[in-house]
Amino acid sequence: MASVGRIKAADRARHIVDGLGEGFLDLDAQWRVIDCNAAALAFLHCERAELVGRLVWNVAGLAKDGAFGKLAQQVALTKTPEEAEITCPSPQGERLVHVRIFPVGFGVGVILRDITETRAAGLQLAQSEAHYRELAHGTPAAAWLSNADGALEYINPAMADTLGRSPDELLGEGWMDAIDPDDRSSLLAVRAQARLSRGTYHYEGRFRRADGALRLIELFGRPRFDRSGAFLGHVGMATDVTDARAAERQQRLLISELNHRVKNTLATVQALVSQTLAEAGVTGDVKDLVLGRLLALSAAHNVLNRERWNGAELADVAEAVAKPYTDEHRITLAGPKVWLEPGDVVTLAMALHELAVNAVKYGALSTPAGKVRLTWTGADGGVELKWRESGGPAVSPPQRLGFGSRLLRRLKGDLNFDPKGLICRLSLPARRTPRPVLGG
Repeated sequence: MASVGRIKAADRARHIVDGLGEGFLDLDAQWRVIDCNAAALAFLHCERAELVGRLVWNVAGLAKDGAFGKLAQQVALTKTPEEAEITCPSPQGERLVHVRIFPVGFGVGVILRDITETRAAGLQLAQSEAHYRELAHGTPAAAWLSNADGALEYINPAMADTLGRSPDELLGEGWMDAIDPDDRSSLLAVRAQARLSRGTYHYEGRFRRADGALRLIELFGRPRFDRSGAFLGHVGMATDVTDARAAERQQRLLISELNHRVKNTLATVQALVSQTLAEAGVTGDVKDLVLGRLLALSAAHNVLNRERWNGAELADVAEAVAKPYTDEHRITLAGPKVWLEPGDVVTLAMALHELAVNAVKYGALSTPAGKVRLTWTGADGGVELKWRESGGPAVSPPQRLGFGSRLLRRLKGDLNFDPKGLICRLSLPARRTPRPVLGG
């Protein structure tokens, strides 16, 4: 049983040696090859029968008076493991080989690992990084390079100027001393997540310059990898956005103040018109008509104010105009999310108001059972709206064109006076999403 165990152990050791990705040679005291693995045979381009029993000095690239021979003899003499990088010939040209030699009994063991591609990749990476640093050094944009642990390996002069400190103060982990204590934990969390995910990151936080000035800095980082796919760290840029953010805040304040004043002005106009019409003795119908149009205009402005005059969603505009007529869900709305430009918001609000007023006076909303359904379809580029009335009295074309009809025709609206209920189709330019707003 002990003999079987030894055979199995020997077989196991043989399989382990043959499975190594690195070449292995076992040399006796007379420098003959007494064993080798498959990787060594492939590396030396020979068969096992050609190699085993042969003096290692006769193998190409492993001569006694060469770098390999001198290192092997030193290990045999001192009984101390040694390693080095040597060049060996091959059908593809010279190869760079990492050699480790260690004592085994009266002989030595040899591990051979081809590092030609690894060294070439490292050289290419070093040249690439050197080229990046050369370019970054002269650019006016603040640039930086970190290692896999997050420490800064390189910053250009613009980066040092942005943070108001010397490069020596900022390299390694020194740059963290510039982070405002209240923002440090959040920035480190973002950096840690980016290192863990090997992904990009974006952060905006406060940094204190050496002169004590507090500046708002925006950081962008992208991961970098070597040719084997190993994560090397991040490369990125930094921008001082202190003044830009202050300007954005000021702009928001001015827009808010302007919106407030426009809203007050519209309220004043409504009051003036109402008082003027009352003093002029005009009928209540005329007064309601004029004030209704002013209210529709005000509703459109309110929607635009919420969106800082960047436009508005069609549904928001329709809901604002339909609000006075939505008892018991008499007007229903359905359609995808589309975005209108500011001018089209006001135009649509006025058109929908005219349709709603007409429906209340003569159409579907003039009877308890009448209803209106507003639907729209569209995508980037345009939207088609359909106003359809039902359940009201039979309708017929008007004898003369009023303000509403003329407005709809200017919008190229298609009016169909179906006896079962008015149908109106409108087309407007539209987009899926709003335009970016300064300050986010």
